[in-house]
Parts: sequence; structure tokens; C-alpha cells
Amino acid sequence: MNLKRILKFSKNKKKVQSEEEYYENLFVRNSLWNTPTPNIEEALRWEVIDKLVKEVQEQYISGNDKSLKILDLGCGRGWLTNLLTKYGEAIGVEPVKEVVVHAKKMFPSINFISGTSKDLLNDGKKGAFHLVVSSEVIEHIPDKDKNDFVQDIYDLLDKDGFVVLTTQRQEAQQEWHQYLSADQPIEDWISEQELESLLVKNNFKKLQLKRLAMAPPVKGAPQVEIYQL
Repeated sequence: MNLKRILKFSKNKKKVQSEEEYYENLFVRNSLWNTPTPNIEEALRWEVIDKLVKEVQEQYISGNDKSLKILDLGCGRGWLTNLLTKYGEAIGVEPVKEVVVHAKKMFPSINFISGTSKDLLNDGKKGAFHLVVSSEVIEHIPDKDKNDFVQDIYDLLDKDGFVVLTTQRQEAQQEWHQYLSADQPIEDWISEQELESLLVKNNFKKLQLKRLAMAPPVKGAPQVEIYQL
């Protein structure tokens, strides 16, 4: 992911913050997002991801050894990588170096790599994984780069591999932003149809689509089915 400089406003003063600085502050210093366990929002997503990965393992992996080789692509601080180890060997990849340092401190037995999907392919990881999980990442990839990102996922998987993607639904963006504004450096939400078309274009076949509503964004607001999985 290319680093992009953004403007952040604090009171009446402008502060320039790079993408790396944003995610370092979020995943290393913010107490809501820097813990080894998932927060409330993450735990809700994990409930669905857990069921999807279990179905992959039970229904599609043949033979006695059902241990999966899993890549958590865009792993952040590694809470999801850690939970995925129940299904096999999981590694996490994250472009922000200080976030990777933080993940390694919390989960010293897990392999975390500072880099991107391109770095993995350049390191000979083509076809190395049974499963790629990428949760809340693709919406932070610029639209012009989303196809390359999905192509990389396809290349990282073996010939019978699977991907679990979770991301905000563009269909819910307008309603959600009535209550809460986006503050991350890149917020290019994608619709369900656009995501499916992108996946099919890159030789994937949709097996399941699930939606997930969070708690109301503010008191008195309705629930919004913000996530597609």
C-alpha cells in the first residue's frame, strides 16, 4: 500500500500525519485497538470469520490432516492471526513496521512479517497458502489498486485455495456517515456487486456472502448492516 500524507485536524491546528503514523498510533497506542484480544467490534466479526473458516476446513479439505496454512493479510496488531492458529499454521503480514513489532511482543510464537502481498510473492510464497483471510483491509486499498491486491491473493493461494474477505459495504456508507465520519487515510468502500465482480474476474467463485450489523453508531440511531463477509 502506498503511503499517503493526510491532514488531521486538532482543535484549530493542522497536523500532517502519514499513513504509517496513523496506524502506528491506532494499533500501538490506542487502548481500544492495541490489545491482544479483540474489542467488541472485532469480536463480532470473528464470530462470522470463525464459522466460515471452520466450514472451509470441514467441508473442503480432504484427508486426515486438515491443518491449514493461513495468511492473515493486513493483520494489524495480530489479534486475528492469533485466533486463526486454531485451524493450523497462521502468519500475519502488515506493512507498518512498528505495528509488527507490537504484534511480535504480544504473540512471540507467531510469525509476523513487515511487508505486503507483493513482498510475499517476491519471496517465493506463490501458492503457499490454503487460506487467505483479509479483514478490513481492501477498503483501505485505493480503488485503482484493488484488482492487483486481489490478483496477489489468488497467486498466494494453492490451486484449491480459499479467501475470506471482510469489508464495509458501500451500500451502507452514506447512512453510516450520517452519524460517524471516516477518519482513516484511505476510505474507498466497495459494494457487494463490485467486490464479487472483482473476485470472479480473478478466478474466484463466491461460496457465501454474509452481512453483519454493528451496534448503532450513536445513541438513538438504527443498526446498520455495515459489513460484508
